[in-house]
Amino acid sequence: MDSVGPRSEDLLLRASALRKVTVRLVPLLMVGYIVSYIDRINIGFAKFGMDKAFGLSATQYGFVAGIFFVGYILAEVPSNIVMTKVGARMWLSRILVTWGLIAAATAFAPNLATVCVLRFLLGVAEAGFFPGIIVYLSRWYPNSERTRVISTVMVAIPVASVIGGPLNGWILDTFDGTLGLSGWRWVFVVGGVPAIVLGAVFFFVLTETPAVARWLTDGEKAALAAILEAEDAERASAAPAGHRAALRDKRVIALCAAYFLLLCGAYPLTYWMPSVIKQAGHGLSSFQIGWLSAVPFLLAAICMYLTGRRVRGTASSRPVLIALAVSVAAFLLTAVELHTAAIAFAAITVATMAAQTAKPLFWSVPTGYLAGVGAASGIALINSLGNAAGFVSPYAFGWIQDASHGDTSLSMGVMIFANIAAFAVLAGLAARVRRAPVMTAGPEPASGVGT
Repeated sequence: MDSVGPRSEDLLLRASALRKVTVRLVPLLMVGYIVSYIDRINIGFAKFGMDKAFGLSATQYGFVAGIFFVGYILAEVPSNIVMTKVGARMWLSRILVTWGLIAAATAFAPNLATVCVLRFLLGVAEAGFFPGIIVYLSRWYPNSERTRVISTVMVAIPVASVIGGPLNGWILDTFDGTLGLSGWRWVFVVGGVPAIVLGAVFFFVLTETPAVARWLTDGEKAALAAILEAEDAERASAAPAGHRAALRDKRVIALCAAYFLLLCGAYPLTYWMPSVIKQAGHGLSSFQIGWLSAVPFLLAAICMYLTGRRVRGTASSRPVLIALAVSVAAFLLTAVELHTAAIAFAAITVATMAAQTAKPLFWSVPTGYLAGVGAASGIALINSLGNAAGFVSPYAFGWIQDASHGDTSLSMGVMIFANIAAFAVLAGLAARVRRAPVMTAGPEPASGVGT
């Protein structure tokens, strides 16, 4: 009994500490990510006014939507490296303020070229925010809890679309002409200002590590630090040491490819969903399109949340493979039945649920493998190269649509092919790890890619 008592006390203290961490940090990080995603995707609704103001073709719109990711990719790794030097609190706050200013400035762009420049700068400003959050969470949560927490935070992606769809549709219908600004310009103003305010909130609320958290007791700090330090040391024994080693690591490169393909299968949904719904449902207003666009993402948010609580630990890539397989089947059905509004909407809803849920499930893989400063650069590299999909896939979707004279069914082949390829890469990586495991953590491989 003497040996059980202290261990039970440590478990209780750890659970108490994690409850406090979750209440204090997770809602704030979710709100930040919601605002960031709304600023990223509101271009999908601004398109309805920009195409009239600037005469946009589908290919040009794909370029405008995607140029964000060129700046994002170029600045992502440097941003996370800087964060390891100045701290997450300072750097995440800076990111919020600068992207809010740039997003709001887009409302006053006089021409398409200026919109492109500002979208590029928005990508530079936002770079490092999501991987910074992932690295930050790894300093607070052990392996057994990280999938759940990442899934919870990433619920912000569909929630942003749930909020952003009706909000942006309402702005377009209601604010058009207010103070001399077109509705599409108000979309950028309303999206940018909250980020500036939230940057100040981040600065005063975030805490760097459990060791300096005044809102944890000494016992809670010690219990949480014990497991975090042990897991970090175990990962460090097999993970690439340092920034350069992480950037050259073959497994990191493979994960970059897998995440790129996974996002190629998801990003067109974000940017083209309003247009797809408009094509399937003729005669809908912007407000109606906004509400209908929100439904698939609302159900995706619920699916992500529930899945994150059911899938525990970091050892298996099987859940993300299942999600990818479901998305492929649903995208195929959507493409075939696009002329039948009800079936197409039901199918694209299932595809959205699966594609969005695959994202947090994927991140349990690299966070179970990378450690130390190599985690910051490795996760940033995976996220930045993966997010090249944000430029490639919307642009490819638009180019195919122009080349096929508006055939959305053919354009959806981008998402179908990408998800099949992502499945193949992750399955191959998992098979390789099974044949030659790198390290273990108890009964499960800590590499996070085994099945």
